[in-house]
Amino acid sequence: MVASVFSDTELIQVAQELPAGPRLLVELGQLIRNSRTDSREVVALLRQDPALVARILRMANSAAYARAEPAGSLEEAVAGIGFREVHRLVGAVAASQLSDQKLPLYGMDGVRLRENALFVAVNMEEIAEECGEEPRSCYTVGLLRSIGKMALELLGKRDPSIQSFAASGETDLDVWEKKTWGVTNCDVAEKILVHWRLPHETVIAIKHHYHPAGKHNPVIHLLTLAAGSAEDRCYGLPGEEKILKITPENFAKAGLDERTFFKACERAQRTFQRLHAASGA
Repeated sequence: MVASVFSDTELIQVAQELPAGPRLLVELGQLIRNSRTDSREVVALLRQDPALVARILRMANSAAYARAEPAGSLEEAVAGIGFREVHRLVGAVAASQLSDQKLPLYGMDGVRLRENALFVAVNMEEIAEECGEEPRSCYTVGLLRSIGKMALELLGKRDPSIQSFAASGETDLDVWEKKTWGVTNCDVAEKILVHWRLPHETVIAIKHHYHPAGKHNPVIHLLTLAAGSAEDRCYGLPGEEKILKITPENFAKAGLDERTFFKACERAQRTFQRLHAASGA
């Protein structure tokens, strides 16, 4: 069975059922890109989600950050660790919120989704800096690249006849998605993140990162490299192991050499471990 492609309206509606953290991460990234943004604006945005605030405070005061004095308020936490680290923490919280979702059709639990999202995000941030791309936008794209899977999972619950990826007999994830829904998770993620106003030139990377050959946008190849590295480090997702291939073209189009890439991956691994520890995962 090949289902009809969902309308944009249906996809945006189902995106509203997703946790608040991912949307706030997008808004925070846009806010702190402006050099005139001050901490009061950041605090006001984050206070839209009291549960998020509580988790950020707990993480900022964790042993992973070794603060001399614990932050007693969100204002103190933001001032103490800075915008970049706050952005990372919001991403870690968003990843934790993603882990609360169950994706049986995709054959993965929340822990696997969270670890992949967080590692790809910090890897994107590290290699983006090496290539002159905007690190926070790349971090956000890396963290939310699988949000289309979550949307399709929610839509799939409405039709009990849908076979899971594992039961379908398919070996490539995007082939199964097209046969099941007529659309891939990458297409869906692109539509949701553009609706959330993440820059389209960055979001387009999600649409093409499974099959980047012949594409010229460097961020597409950065995302393929970051997700491929997650696969190599045992943070991969079911069905992607046959799709994500690291090739010489990826390095050339990204403007990155292999030695620089692997050094960035090692830095990303350390950042991942710190954020992972701070989140109590």
